[in-house]
Amino acid sequence: MSSTALTGDAPPRHFLTGFMLLGILAGTSNGVAKVVFPLYAAAMQASPWQIGLVGGLQFAGMLLLSLPLGALIDRHGSRPLFRFGCIAGIVLFLAGFTFAATPWQLVACVVLFGLVNPFRMVTTQTEFLHLLPRIGPAKAGWQRASHSAGMFFLGPMLGAWLVGLAGYADTFRVVAAGLFVTLLIGERVMSSAPAGQGADATPFIGRVLDQFRLIGSRPELRRTMLVEFIGQVAMSYFTVFVILVAMRRFGMPAQQAAGLVTLQGAAFVLTLLAAGAIVMGWRERTRYCIGFTLLLCAELLLANPLHQGALWAGALLLGLGLGIQQLTCVAQFARLAQELGRGRTGGMFSLAGPSGALAGAVAGGLLNQYFGMLAGFHVLAVLFLVQLGRAWFGPVRV
Repeated sequence: MSSTALTGDAPPRHFLTGFMLLGILAGTSNGVAKVVFPLYAAAMQASPWQIGLVGGLQFAGMLLLSLPLGALIDRHGSRPLFRFGCIAGIVLFLAGFTFAATPWQLVACVVLFGLVNPFRMVTTQTEFLHLLPRIGPAKAGWQRASHSAGMFFLGPMLGAWLVGLAGYADTFRVVAAGLFVTLLIGERVMSSAPAGQGADATPFIGRVLDQFRLIGSRPELRRTMLVEFIGQVAMSYFTVFVILVAMRRFGMPAQQAAGLVTLQGAAFVLTLLAAGAIVMGWRERTRYCIGFTLLLCAELLLANPLHQGALWAGALLLGLGLGIQQLTCVAQFARLAQELGRGRTGGMFSLAGPSGALAGAVAGGLLNQYFGMLAGFHVLAVLFLVQLGRAWFGPVRV
């Protein structure tokens, strides 16, 4: 495959299929890790706060490295960075997690995993944004949908099944094998990514500082990052705390309560896959207004659940609203990538979501501790009401 394939005559659907496979594999490996790491820590008799570290640190690297990786992509290109992320992950699972014998050894491996994981995630998201103008905005949500399907459905189920069948060490070896397949597919897909600028690129520190200057000077960029941030806050808070609300307020069994998260995730993924052809024909203001209205209704139902049916309705509306919002954000980031450059935009896109997910979990814990389990849903309802007002009364955008 030539290095000019993305700008030549190669059928875009081949690349779209490749990116979706990468999304599924990346999401599945992250989903397995999300389930297996805390279980492994508990099996080692780790303390609760050590288990918390194991659960949270695996994604902390996205916050630290998103912007620096955006600068590195402009200088070196996505392919070598993606290759490093895959190979480092394979080595870590085979020589690190497989032989970890104490909680602190596991925590150290999780920290390293959190630092190498962004090399795969940021590069893949960046190149998908670069490809999107060719394949059309109707497919803006397909890469995120494939990753979410792996992250929230395939990964957790596979992780729980593998641990019960083969134990932790062999589970980690299976993840390493999955990363090897990811590397092979990624080598094919990333071979068409534009090369980096090399020595002609702006120095690394200047590139990182330039991203902060862009955030400060471009209102549409700040607005899109804020929308992505708050959306991920809402998803994270719902995922972490709605099961507790269902069990403690309505006495739902744990398995039934977990179905709320499954329903929300399914609605989100299906909206990303199926709604783009319709939604992306609307004006941006219309998309945002409908998305924020659905999200506001969802948070009001979750904040004041008079019956457990309100939780199910809230979960469904939350998935639909977040899906419409995500389609709009991805399309906007793709437009910005054409203007501002792949690396800079991809780094900022990769920063907004994970920071929102972390804020949703941490701030949600504080709100729950001091103001009760429903407090976070009230706060999110106010935030979505403000966003709806800004979209409704703001400048017209097509």
